[in-house]
Amino acid sequence: CTVTNSHHAQVAIEQSGADALMITGHEAAAHGGDVTSLVLIPSLAQEFPQVPLVAAGGFANGAGLAAALALGADGVAMGSRLAVTQQSP
Repeated sequence: CTVTNSHHAQVAIEQSGADALMITGHEAAAHGGDVTSLVLIPSLAQEFPQVPLVAAGGFANGAGLAAALALGADGVAMGSRLAVTQQSP
């Protein structure tokens, strides 16, 4: 489930039975929440340590991946980075 704040995360876990959360900050095509992914990651990682977190929005290279992992994410989504490759029709 895609979440933009703690409330969305709690609803996704408790009511929808989400196995993992996709954290989308404001950088996610500006349709994320009011804060950035790098602010949401440590907050949600601390609040929901049992749930895998995938961060989205603003990640385009290894440095961004390293930052997200250091803050508590389990991985990142890099949609825009790969959209212009030959493998992406």
